[in-house]
Order: sequence, then structure tokens, then C-alpha cells
Amino acid sequence: MLYIKQLDTVRAIAAILVILTHWLPIPYIQYSGFVGVNIFFVLSGFLITRILFEHRNEAEESGISKLTVFKNFFFRRALRILPIYFLMVFMLYLFGSNVDPKTDSELIYLSTFTINFHFYNLKYFGDLTAQCWSLAVEEQFYLLWPWVILYINKKYLLHAILAFILIGTTSQFFINDFEYGYLPTYTCFDAFGLGALLSWVMVYRPHLLNKTYKVLHLLVILSALLLAGRLSGAIGVPMPIRTLVSVIALWVITYLMYKSQTNEIGFSFLFNNKLLLFMGKISYGLYLYHISLPYIVWAFAKYMKPYISSLADNYLFYVFANVSLLFLVPWLSWRFIEKPFLSLKKYFVYQKAATPTPARAAV
Repeated sequence: MLYIKQLDTVRAIAAILVILTHWLPIPYIQYSGFVGVNIFFVLSGFLITRILFEHRNEAEESGISKLTVFKNFFFRRALRILPIYFLMVFMLYLFGSNVDPKTDSELIYLSTFTINFHFYNLKYFGDLTAQCWSLAVEEQFYLLWPWVILYINKKYLLHAILAFILIGTTSQFFINDFEYGYLPTYTCFDAFGLGALLSWVMVYRPHLLNKTYKVLHLLVILSALLLAGRLSGAIGVPMPIRTLVSVIALWVITYLMYKSQTNEIGFSFLFNNKLLLFMGKISYGLYLYHISLPYIVWAFAKYMKPYISSLADNYLFYVFANVSLLFLVPWLSWRFIEKPFLSLKKYFVYQKAATPTPARAAV
């Protein structure tokens, strides 16, 4: 799968929506994080499933064990996700309780990627760990999905994907608590499944991509109308909100994949925006670190107040410091931690290629 740089813009937009939720918790904006998280889920479902499809096909053609494919997939994912994640967990172990006393009780759930169920059961979000529930869901998806994609008979792959979408969609009709009801993993299956469905089309039915894109035009309009009706109160019946948001995200990703085949991607000001492309590249760090940065700035200002008395009350200082760290810290993380670990992926190649292969999407 060729690297489509515009997907980095999608990542950046998703990260920005999540950051806005935590940095500007005001009406309407506070729901942007829900949209951003679901964009990440659909994108992960698409990219991860396509990687698994392609390497399953290669394994079957070359005689490589599917277990080898799973092993390499797992270690490559671990190199991408775990280093800075557990660095964050370690820093929370050292300093987190100074900000939020509940942090100590969360460490075991953070370490086992089960924090989404912890938040769901106790009905709260951690001050420093609220963003981690979706990472737990992603990791649970990574543990389950390869077994489905690699080992189910090919003729049932579409059935399995549709079943996941159905499970995720129907489960949302029984959600009574919008704030916490979407945290269990099974309520997210539809978002991952919709991304996986696009992968299935592109790998096994590429001639249907054009038709898929046109069908999504209609589904996006319907989804937008249903969302507007539900959120405004005009529609009072339960709705699968995550599914509706995920359909819109899928439409954007499908547009990029469809148009990339003929180099006709429009909206260049958006999808080729250099700042957004940069933010997309460091989006994992943006997502992971952003919630802690205001606390770091506040602690620094408090420490410096005896020396610069006006600093702690200077609003512009907080804005400048937070935005600066928002870019600086994830970039440093990418350059000096994530990138060196990602270079170790060369030891977990899916198969030895006779000729160089195109660069794969960075996921």
C-alpha cells in the first residue's frame, strides 16, 4: 500500500478535534473529541485491515505461516505504540498524583490497556488520562482483529466485517449515557468495521471503489441529517451516533483513496496543508501529551511567580506556552524516541522481498 500523505491531514484534524475538547471544554466544542476519536478508529480499521489483507495474500502465495504474519504485525504495532505510551505511564507514576490523586489507582488499568472499562464502570474521566481510553480500545482491536482477518476463510471475510459493523451499531441503541456509554470496546466495532469494509473493497473488489464512493455520498447526507436531528432534539429516538459520525469519516477517507488513484485530490489548501501534514506526522504525540501540557505550564508559572510576579496571571503567556509545547514536545518525541524505535521495524519484515517495496502508510 502506497503512502498517501493526505491521510496525515486526516490524522491532524482528528487530533485537533480531541485537543479542542480538552483545552476548550465549552458547549458543542466539547463533543468534537468524540468525532476526532472516531476518525482515528475508522482510519485504523482501514489501514490495519489493508495491511493484514495484503500480507495474508502474500503469505498464502509464498507459503509463509500466518502466525509469522501475526507475530510481525504485533511487534511492529508494539514499536509504534508502546515506547512513548509507557514513558507517559512512567511519568504519571512519578508525578501524576500531584495533580490528580486518582492517577495512582489508574496505573494498573493504563498498563493493561483496560482503562476504558475502568472509566466506564466508575463513570468518570481521569484529569491526566482521559485520552487513554481510546488507546486501550485500539490496543484491544489490535489483539483481536488479526486473528479474524488472517484465519477466517476468505469467502467469509466480508461477513465477519459486516458482523462487526452490526454489533457496534446495534449496541448503541441500548446506550443511555452518552458521556460514558461509548467507552466499551464493542460499541466501537462499527467504526473499525467501516474502515475495514473500505479495505476489503480496495483489495478484493477494487472495481467497486467508484460505486462505493457514490453510495457514500448519499449515506453522508443521511447521516448528517440524522445527526443534526438527534443532537438538536428534533429526533427523540435512540440513534447510533458513532456509526453516523464514522460514515462521514469513511466518506472522507474513501474520497482520498479514490482520487489518489488519478492524482485528482482537491481541496489542496486543506489536504496538502504543510502545517496539517506536519501535525499528522506527530499526531500520536499530540494525542498522548496534549492533556498534560497545561498542567506543566501552570506548574512552571507557579514556580516562577516569586521571580516574575506577573507571569502566573498573564493569559498570553499561558496561550503561547501551551501552543509552543503542543508542537515542540510531540516533535521531540517523534524525532528522538518514536523514530528510532520505528527503525527497528526492519527486523520484523513480513517477508523477504526480492526487490524494494513502496513505502507503506505510517500507521
